[in-house]
Amino acid sequence: MGEGKPRRLNFLRDLTLVAAPLVSALIIARIVFSGQTTQGFSGDTGLGSFDFVTPGLISALLIFSLFYSLRRRGEQVARLVIAGITIAGTLSGLLLLKIWFDASIMVPAIFYVSAAPLGYLGLYLSVRNYLGLLSERKTSLLLSGSASFLGALVGFLFPPLFTIFFLFALSLLDIMMVESDALRRTVGYRRFESIISLATVPLEKQVVGIGDLLAYSMLTVASLRSGNLYVAGATIILILIGALITSKAAKSRLRMPGLPIPVFLGAMPYLFALLVL
Repeated sequence: MGEGKPRRLNFLRDLTLVAAPLVSALIIARIVFSGQTTQGFSGDTGLGSFDFVTPGLISALLIFSLFYSLRRRGEQVARLVIAGITIAGTLSGLLLLKIWFDASIMVPAIFYVSAAPLGYLGLYLSVRNYLGLLSERKTSLLLSGSASFLGALVGFLFPPLFTIFFLFALSLLDIMMVESDALRRTVGYRRFESIISLATVPLEKQVVGIGDLLAYSMLTVASLRSGNLYVAGATIILILIGALITSKAAKSRLRMPGLPIPVFLGAMPYLFALLVL
């Protein structure tokens, strides 16, 4: 009985760490784009005129360059990539704030007064994290916040169906990378653990990567573009269920990819709404 309560508390803590970026991304997107009725919450996929080739080639080039760089300078490159993501998250937050101010017809000076300290704080924490000077708790908050803002922005930059198919492709890539142990083989067994610790948010017995949180946030915001908050809410619930299933399965396996189950489950509400509504 005494052991059950700490376990439940740890479970709720882990659930909160995963759910917080998703709920934050949903709230941010809903507030910022509440006035964007024609584009922000349209169910139109917009795939007819969308260029699939360019983003695909750029993604493949970035992945190849990343693995090549990790092989040469493992931990240093990992720190640089994480710093780039956190800085991009800060800039995404400022851009979303600017869009919200413009839509609300607020005094422009208020934006600049509020953006300056927020931007400085984000950059300051990103630099300290790059130098390894942040505590584990602050690092987790920084990674989660960056995933929320960047995921909210990216979720609106691309058509929802493209985002979902892109995440499907990343999920398949995640399976291949994890099953082949490609990252460990690329960077070496000694540097692998340090790189993983830099790019993940620690849970009770597992870790969740910033890439996973970013993908979950993108999927949540993409589902919001169906125009239905219930669809977005169902997406979050199914992502959390998928993350829980992944966590349970990881206990009996040496390696377990974090994207496939949450992404495939989380995409179901939007795809179902696309067929029905």
